[in-house]
Amino acid sequence: MGVREMAVIIGFATQVTGSSPGGGNLDGVISAQWSINPQISRLWELGSTTPYYTLGQNTKSANITVYGGGGPNITPAASTTCDDGPSRMTITIQAGSCTGASTCDINGETYFINSYSYSKGDTLGFGQQSYSMQQWLAPDGFTGTMKILEGVAEGNTTPWPSSTGADTGVTLATETQNNPHYTGTQGSVSAGFPGVGQCDTVTFGTVSSISNGDGQADGKVGQAQVSIPHQPIYF
Repeated sequence: MGVREMAVIIGFATQVTGSSPGGGNLDGVISAQWSINPQISRLWELGSTTPYYTLGQNTKSANITVYGGGGPNITPAASTTCDDGPSRMTITIQAGSCTGASTCDINGETYFINSYSYSKGDTLGFGQQSYSMQQWLAPDGFTGTMKILEGVAEGNTTPWPSSTGADTGVTLATETQNNPHYTGTQGSVSAGFPGVGQCDTVTFGTVSSISNGDGQADGKVGQAQVSIPHQPIYF
């Protein structure tokens, strides 16, 4: 059973910072969530209710949402060497608490970005962008070296490249014969009065950069989703 270490985390007393290898910092943070995700394997044997051996390989996750324009520069790139992928962020969360000293802090830990999203659905609203991140912890008893390889980032952005739409912070890789873009429309409308709807152009493809979409952009809307695969290796 978990033990609650902090009764209340206070927003105005909580500080969240982050940076990436490409430069830039987190700014205008709206929300932050973090957790540990245990992956436990127990080896059982006949005649016993006590595991013969227990192997733990845990991951930690963090999700941070900021206002548009408030993120670091991220340039996804598939790994060509056995080094950590570039789509990562070093984050610090100093949680302000009603109960005094915090036990929930994250102090300069590196997380790899699994996905990025941008949303601005109101023409008079403010754009928001979110980063979903993961950190792999070394398995129990492992004393070697662990690296996190990165795959090809893929996603979609809308509207793009229309100059009338909000900048979603997503740049698709240059279109070639072997790496084309796929563009179509998506929309919805419902009966009633006035029975309004919307129709947008959406483009899918591989992604060369993310982050720093529009914050305030009156008269514009946009959305985007990007996934970035990662794989830990041990040697």
